[in-house]
Amino acid sequence: MLRLAGYRSSITAERRRRRRVLMDNGGLRRRLKPSGAMEGKSSAKKKARTTTSPEEEAVPAAAAASLLTDDLILEILSRLPARSVHRFKCVSPAWRDLIADLAHRKKLPQTLAGFVYSTYDRVDPRFQRFHFAKVSGAAAPPVDMSLSFLPPDEYWYVDQLDTCNGLILCRAHMLPSSPSGDENTPVESHYIVCNPATGRWVDLPPHPEVPPGCRIFARLAFDPAASSHFHVLQFNDSQQKEYVTGVNIYSSQTGAWICRESRLVEKISLFTGLASVFLHGMLHLLGLLYPMNMEDDAVLVVVDMEGQVWNTIPVPSGGLSFGRIGLSQGCLHYATTPLATDDKKKKKRKKKKEDTSTVWCMKDHDSKEWVLKHSVSNDELRSITGVDYKVAAFHPDRDTIFLDSYDVDTLVSYDMQHRKFHQIHSLQENRATLFVPFVPLFSDSFAGADGQ
Repeated sequence: MLRLAGYRSSITAERRRRRRVLMDNGGLRRRLKPSGAMEGKSSAKKKARTTTSPEEEAVPAAAAASLLTDDLILEILSRLPARSVHRFKCVSPAWRDLIADLAHRKKLPQTLAGFVYSTYDRVDPRFQRFHFAKVSGAAAPPVDMSLSFLPPDEYWYVDQLDTCNGLILCRAHMLPSSPSGDENTPVESHYIVCNPATGRWVDLPPHPEVPPGCRIFARLAFDPAASSHFHVLQFNDSQQKEYVTGVNIYSSQTGAWICRESRLVEKISLFTGLASVFLHGMLHLLGLLYPMNMEDDAVLVVVDMEGQVWNTIPVPSGGLSFGRIGLSQGCLHYATTPLATDDKKKKKRKKKKEDTSTVWCMKDHDSKEWVLKHSVSNDELRSITGVDYKVAAFHPDRDTIFLDSYDVDTLVSYDMQHRKFHQIHSLQENRATLFVPFVPLFSDSFAGADGQ
């Protein structure tokens, strides 16, 4: 009898365990759903009989998660946005280590690692020095701004011009045939596109000749989700007037340059030191109508990768202000920050227009309509930080903007949703205008790369 009682007890315990698992999966309620007059009583009894604590309910879920192999977890995470992958580091130490492992980064989407920014070279004003500002909480900086993987015996100097989805556009200056102390002596150069996360690069063929007196202004267009090929666009301007007259476009698919004249109706001067946005196969750049009127003549210039389609998009008027464009959460963003002025000018300007920084979003790219996303009084910013800041960039995955100080060389992040500041980096002095976000690309899907 004792053996029989023990056997029955073990069966009962096993049945209860199975019933609890079915409850967690939603199956028991469907199988044992009561009907008729006894439904209320049966439901009450079942509820009383199956009520468990949160700790007990978490046990089967944890057990189910433990059955997933690392390969399955990586396959699931690879299909999620970068922001979700970053949040899942908090699931457990095992998941944190799995996501942070360098060997797995090729499979997982990446989020913002930091910013590439430039400073003026104190020795030779023709060149700029480039630096990397790490975002707090990010992994070790994946950007070697010295680009040490490039052959040191071929180039005299390499400067970075632009970044786009993990690739960096550089201009490599060749070693001069004879030393010269003249700063105006032209130096032979060509473009390089490289991936600092993998150490691979490609040398571009010589670009078309730029007429004397014209600026050299180039931007990179690359979207690994659409293609492994990239484009480099070198814009030309008038020799006497600084407005765009055409563009030379290199395609890694054809391996050749094409030349196109501008099809813009307006005369527009492009901002050479600001970031561009590659979206929907079109490059977006910020410029000013010529002749310049700094008050409200800012526009976006949009050009396709064949140089056949040229458009302009008006941007919200910010008066006398700094303007910035960026890509965040799949949408084009635009921000204005009023210029810092002395107290007298500031009082006059407040009578005309409120001293605020604004952030706009173009949710529907086809309609070209801007929606006001956030505004903040600069007095509020000063009361918190004690100094004046201007919008420098946008976070690609969050409602966060990055602010660059006018005076103290500090970069801070501002959470627009919760209205919170966080200082993340002290920047180098003597800074130039280039300030672009960098998201590493750990995949080798980079057409034409021949460097090892």
